[in-house]
This record gives sequence, C-alpha cells and structure tokens, in this order.
Amino acid sequence: MTASFTARTAVTAAAVAGFAVAGAWSLRLGWADYWFQKETAQATGKAIALTPGQTEYLVRLALLTGDEYPAKALAALRKAVELNPADGRAWVELGLRLEETGDLAGAEKSLLRAAAEDRTYLPRWTLLNFYFRRGETDKFWYWAKAATPMIYGDPLPLFHFCGRVNEDGRLIERLDIRQPQIQAGYLFYLLDSGHAELAGGAARRLLAENRETDVPLLLDACDRLIDARRMDDPAAIWDGLSQAGRLPFRARAGAESILINGDFGVSPTGHGFDWRLPETEGISAAREEDPAGLRLTFSGMQPESADPLVEYVRVEENRSYQLKYGYRSSGIEANSGLAWRVVSLEGAAIASGEELSSDDPADRRMTFVIPPACRMVRLSLTYRRRPGTTRIAGYVVLRGVELISP
Repeated sequence: MTASFTARTAVTAAAVAGFAVAGAWSLRLGWADYWFQKETAQATGKAIALTPGQTEYLVRLALLTGDEYPAKALAALRKAVELNPADGRAWVELGLRLEETGDLAGAEKSLLRAAAEDRTYLPRWTLLNFYFRRGETDKFWYWAKAATPMIYGDPLPLFHFCGRVNEDGRLIERLDIRQPQIQAGYLFYLLDSGHAELAGGAARRLLAENRETDVPLLLDACDRLIDARRMDDPAAIWDGLSQAGRLPFRARAGAESILINGDFGVSPTGHGFDWRLPETEGISAAREEDPAGLRLTFSGMQPESADPLVEYVRVEENRSYQLKYGYRSSGIEANSGLAWRVVSLEGAAIASGEELSSDDPADRRMTFVIPPACRMVRLSLTYRRRPGTTRIAGYVVLRGVELISP
C-alpha cells in the first residue's frame, strides 16, 4: 500500500465523516424547525434543546410563557441577548419584560440597546411608546422623529400616538416628515380623525409636492376646510391645484366673473369652489353642450325644501356684487319657489333673487352687498315650496352664470 493511497483513504474517510456530521446537523435543524413551527411552549422547548444557540427560539419561548412563567421568560431573554448581543428584537422583548417587572432603568437600557443594534422601525416605535407611558414628552418626540423615516406600512398608529401628546396640525414640521406618501398619510389622518380644521398646513405642504395621486385627497381637504369655515387654506389649495394644471379651471383673474365654471363648460366636480350638486331625491341634473348649460329636472316628488345647486364663492366684505344669469324653464309656473339665494357661511341671509319661471330664454341679474367680516358666501339655486302650491314638476336650464363686482 503506497503512501499516496493511504493519504487519499484518510481524506476520503474525513470527508465521509464530515458529510455524516453535516447530515446529522441538518436533520437536527429540520426537527428543531418542525417543533418551532408548532408555536407552543412545549414544542419550542424541544426546538431549543435541539439547537440551544437559536436566539429566535428563546424569544419565542419568552413570548409564549411570559404570562404564566415570567421568571422563565426573563431568563430566556437574558440568554438570547447573551448569545447574540446584536439581536435587536431580543433586546426589545427584554426591555418590555423588565418594564413589566418594574425595572424601568433596566427596561430603558435594554430598549436603547435595541435601537443601537437594530436600525429599523421597531425599536424606535417601542421607545416612543415607552416614553409615552412614562410621560417623558421630550424623549417621546425624539424617538417619534427618529422612527418617521423608517415607517413601513400604515403610518396612522404613529400619528394617533403623536396626537395624544399634542395635535396642532404641525406634525410634518415637528417630525421632519419628508416622504410625500407619509405627508399624505398625515393629511388623511387629520381629515379622518376629526381635525379637519387643522389640515391647512399639511395640505399646503403636500400641495407643493405636485403629485397627481394626491389630488383627490387635497380636494377632500379643500371641502373639509370650507366646511370648517376656513378662508385662506381652501383658497390656497384650490388655486394651487388649478395653477398646477390639476383642475380644468383657470385661477381667478382681474375683473372677470369670480364664479368657477359659470358657463358649465365642464361637468360640475362637486368639490372646492366648483358647483356642487347635492344628491336629492326627485331632482336630477344633466349638462347640456350646445350651447353649454345645466339642466335641473324636478319630478314633483322632490322635498319641499332643497338646494339642488351650490357654489362657495370668495368675496370681499362691504363690496357690491352682481349675479348675472340666463335661463329658460318648462313646466314651472310663476311663484315657483325656485330662486337664487346668497347666504354667509354662518347661514345669515344676504340676498334672494326673483323666482325662476320663463318658457322663453331670459336674462336676469341680482345685486347685493357683502356684509362686514364676510369673506366667503354660499350661492345656491334654492327650492322652497310656497304655501298653497303643489311641488314643481318640470325643468330649468341655466346658462352663463356670472358674479362680478361692478
């Protein structure tokens, strides 16, 4: 037997032995994973016995046993961070467990270590929660700001937490939110959580991003701010969208009519400072194109009081305005109860025009003065059934509605 043959035999034997060890270890890992997937304390214990160095298994054991055996859970977590000091999730769970035992100093130390080891969202989210529970607002805001760039998924839980500390509509600045999608999430949160009156700043920030996908949200914000009787913010949103080409209307200019879409050249959008067509049983609307106009049809089954056409208009206090409009009607008798009305946002009457009834094309005008401290009005075509009359059944076609300041 030659030396080379002996050497080759030894190498082969060593390789076979190595494969056997690797195969045995793979089998052990397979069994450990099998028990781990069962997600019970007993099965997880078997997985740990097979692979005692797996920190993930120790963390799972702590989560499964913490309520019934808190000391056992704490020991498992301490073992996990000892085996793998870079395991941020283990440090998070250890910190939370220590907080439950009343060891706040130890909890804070563990959670800060988690944030140092793990540069993801979870440790920072956990820390801001920790400081929220302790009432340490400065540290809360520090970790909320640190967590913001790492947000994945739904940002609303963070916004709700921040709102419980302080909600003034300035969270974008406070957390230095730069991602447009998270800015949009904050604006949605304000509108959805009953803080629409604070949404102006967030809407302006998002408007500056000029993203087409944000247009519906910004229009919703514009509507809500009008409803909240804000003046400047909805105007800024509307004009910004218009100037960016996101709306089919031009911005206000010069001495032209200040009404949007007064010629009904575009189907009413129902948002912002365009015409709104409140859905009303018995009343339908259809746009006419040649020439452009809007037909409102009354079935006779409509309510006795309704506003089928509305537009909010920016005006100047103590200034005179003239509403000019053309129309014709069919089936609508005199004393119809259908007329233009102007009221303040608080509902105070400013002006009311003559009632509409004319089978032939007619041009009319109505002059009024804006009262002091009034910067926005609600212009509506209003139906109020007159006592002693039946509900109208017919239609009116409106054309060329203008509002100018002579």
